[in-house]
Amino acid sequence: MPLAADVAHADLLRALENERTLNALLRVAVRNEPLDVLLEECLDVLLSVSWLSVLPKGGIFLADSERGELRLAAHRNLPPPLLGSCARVPFGHCLCGRAALAGQILHAACVDHRHEVRYAGMQPHGHYNVPIRDGERVLGVIVLYLPEGHPADPRELAFLGAVADILALVIRHRRTVEELERVCAELAVAATTDPLTGLFNRRAFVARLAEAWAEAERLGHPLALVLLDLDRFKEINDTFGHEAGDRVLQHTARLLRARARRYDVPARIGGEEFALLLPGAGRAQGVRAAERLRADLEGTPVDIDSAGVRVTASFGVAAHPTAEDPQELMRRADRALYAAKRAGRNRVEAA
Repeated sequence: MPLAADVAHADLLRALENERTLNALLRVAVRNEPLDVLLEECLDVLLSVSWLSVLPKGGIFLADSERGELRLAAHRNLPPPLLGSCARVPFGHCLCGRAALAGQILHAACVDHRHEVRYAGMQPHGHYNVPIRDGERVLGVIVLYLPEGHPADPRELAFLGAVADILALVIRHRRTVEELERVCAELAVAATTDPLTGLFNRRAFVARLAEAWAEAERLGHPLALVLLDLDRFKEINDTFGHEAGDRVLQHTARLLRARARRYDVPARIGGEEFALLLPGAGRAQGVRAAERLRADLEGTPVDIDSAGVRVTASFGVAAHPTAEDPQELMRRADRALYAAKRAGRNRVEAA
């Protein structure tokens, strides 16, 4: 029979290892990596606990409440047949699904009737199935393998409950970070994109013009700017309504995007005014690009109220290095555009 001092010493060592393990899991929680990667690391930490009577294999499932099933997100040393059969497990199916449904730790000392997934060559074993809970909501399940016949140990159950609490923190934290990243990405798109056409808005275009100008200055490369303004757009709105006007704007944006090269920058910079920045293109190339766009627009009527409405635009072209700065380039292209308007519309003028 062990001496009381030996028991106390073993308890102390166990408590110290438990604390180190929980601290290691907390350090994983704050790392900026995909959730499945974090769960793999958590599983490795858990399987390394020396006093737990678990076999060196297991898995962590994440719950998909909408589909009513568990998804295997992390695993170690599981046989290939099991990986296929347990990739997704319905709630209430097998031990892990039952633990998810019950929200309580389930123990099995052997392969009993609750083991609904079986495969050739499966070795005798037992299980701990530990739900990961956020209040009443189950976020996932930890599945650990036990030697056959191993009883439920209250110390192991208490420790695994503490581990599950930290894994709930890992999952909540990572999902919060991912949601914030998604919202930030959407806000970034909204801040730079015209919602009607999907093109860059004026603010984003001006920023990219400044970048392209700086690169053209540094490398001595040409840079062309095309501005276009739809002719008599107000008449379209007044005659057919604003919904028809929106369709004309979207039609123009599609043509502009189709004509743009991979590194060109198309944008909607005003009500019916668009821009196309052409890095590496000089004045003559800018004029040719504008003329192609003008012909495209004139030659593809917009279907409005079952009628093909002809739309045209006036174009102005300016190029680096004929201007002193990006603002002057915009002004020169704008003056050329209004020269095209004065000359009768549906034409291209260059500064």
